[in-house]
Amino acid sequence: MKKSFMMLKKQIRAILRYSFSLILRRKQLSHINKLIKHFATKRKLLKYPFTEYPPVIKRYTFCHHSDLKWLDFYHSVYGKPDPFFISVPVYYYIETCMNHRMLTYAIKEKNFLNKFMPAIPTPGTIIRRINGFYYNEKFHQVDINEVWRLLNQHNKFILKPSVESGGGSSIRVFEKKDSGFLDDKGNLNAMFFESYFKDFIIQEYIVQHNYFSQFNPSSNNTIRVFTYRSIKDDSINILHCLLRIGAKGNYLDHDHLGGVVLAIDEHNKISPHAIDLYGNKCKSVNNIEFSTLDSVPAMAEIRKLAKEIASNIYYGRLLALDFTVNSKCIPLMLEINCWRNGISQYQMHNGGLFKEFTEEILDYCQKATLTYTLSI
Repeated sequence: MKKSFMMLKKQIRAILRYSFSLILRRKQLSHINKLIKHFATKRKLLKYPFTEYPPVIKRYTFCHHSDLKWLDFYHSVYGKPDPFFISVPVYYYIETCMNHRMLTYAIKEKNFLNKFMPAIPTPGTIIRRINGFYYNEKFHQVDINEVWRLLNQHNKFILKPSVESGGGSSIRVFEKKDSGFLDDKGNLNAMFFESYFKDFIIQEYIVQHNYFSQFNPSSNNTIRVFTYRSIKDDSINILHCLLRIGAKGNYLDHDHLGGVVLAIDEHNKISPHAIDLYGNKCKSVNNIEFSTLDSVPAMAEIRKLAKEIASNIYYGRLLALDFTVNSKCIPLMLEINCWRNGISQYQMHNGGLFKEFTEEILDYCQKATLTYTLSI
């Protein structure tokens, strides 16, 4: 009986794994076809030279033939072939091997982060809603009257779902007006709290350091750091750093909302051009030439914080950490991303995603067991 149950369990896991992989691959295949069409239309598509530079991912069973289309796109944008390019579908497979979803889910809960790593600086918290109840910054429970009293001490603040923000689509920026707290979608009032079913965190609005606000004062232009915790020696390694700039008029800096991204090198200098979601490049934003700028401020502290944060997350080996820098040049952590992270900007700017760790990671994933939220 026990043996039959274990066999059934194994079969169900295999079905789930296949179904999950198939859905993602179909979605990503549609996306890469659009990107390639965009480059082909502009006559800038460069076919990846598979014979001269055999891609490493092609040696592994979890790489499908359709995944290799991504190499044409990365080659076209980066301008050079790199055998260490990683396609998006392959990365999603790797992510499920390297990050234990059930054991890392809690770190995405923004309210929990202040309990888990209280020494890490974050934007000041005004109100938390946790499991339906309201708490202040110090996790003392408060009633709705105290909620309004605390909010009324601020002219502007940010409301974020505490777990998922849907690529930023659920983040709200409210400002005090004559008729109350407003954003472009409506009022923050008693009805809003009653109808908003998610837990959330309300944080102080951060005035950015001049270096970051010069590109676009309306958006929160952030630093993203991509880290890898080695499966060989457990060391924390920073693989990439990016500066993200939002589109004019937007608060969010995501490239899928019209923003652009620059790479930050080991000397904390930004790349001479920014790249958008489709691989288009530009040398300036807001009449600011990127090549003329000084080093990005606060990067030494950001790198230090990134390593400290990643060292505390034992079951997540691949993390994307988001930081903002306030007017006093103090870096503040915004979010820890451990699932479905975008990887294209890293490779469009810098080539291979995992650099010298590529084969170490791929060899491990060839033998590893995938993890999902659903466990049976």
